[in-house]
Amino acid sequence: MVGLALTGKLIMTIMYKARSLGYRRNGFLFCGLSVALTITAVPATWAQTAPKASPAPSAAPSPPPADHTGTGTGTGTGTGTGTGTGTGTGTGTGTGTTAGQIALLVKLLAQAPTPEAAHALQDKLEALRASHLSPTTQLLVRRAEKDLTSEKPDDAVDDMGDALALQPDQAILWRTRAQMRLVAGNLKGAVADLGEALMRDGDDAQSWSLLASVEEHLNDGQAALKAWQKAMALNPMLDRTHKRSESLRLKAFGQPT
Repeated sequence: MVGLALTGKLIMTIMYKARSLGYRRNGFLFCGLSVALTITAVPATWAQTAPKASPAPSAAPSPPPADHTGTGTGTGTGTGTGTGTGTGTGTGTGTGTTAGQIALLVKLLAQAPTPEAAHALQDKLEALRASHLSPTTQLLVRRAEKDLTSEKPDDAVDDMGDALALQPDQAILWRTRAQMRLVAGNLKGAVADLGEALMRDGDDAQSWSLLASVEEHLNDGQAALKAWQKAMALNPMLDRTHKRSESLRLKAFGQPT
């Protein structure tokens, strides 16, 4: 099992780097990553074994008929053997099984009663979304993470490009590169990557939340508000006080008259 969750030190490094990049890139200021990069591979395997059938009873030989008028000898031999054995084994690691688990957790996340419960469900979703990454892909993601902590966001983006070349069907990789492109100051590229991520996994609250942040930096208030509303529908615990919702609403439509 490979855990690639960013530590607090890594998050602070990203935020510091983003701010530093901001003052050098036409006023771009990154207020903080909306979500931490989390890549954890967890296998999802299910097995089902059918019980063995009981062996059929052997047929007993029939007794000879009774003789009351004379003498005679009768011999009868009968043998019957029945054996039944059944074994069924099922292993599920494919996208169908994972998709079903993700769909269930998405429903539970939308109904989470507390931020703690929502956080636990989000962690499980992240593990499932990363469960099909190959070892080579995971290695590239770790290298990208190292580049980011070394203040080399452009190299991190390149590493994620290599990972996507191997597994372009994995939505979490598109979202991860979008995060790194945001740190690197490539806002348009981040939007494009998030479009790819959401096309493959439209129920990912983290992708919608990240898209809201990117659109906000692009000064598209209405697009940012719409993305945030989608994120909130999937995870209401993102903004219990609705402060961010109101802030984005003001940027989108201004003060009410």
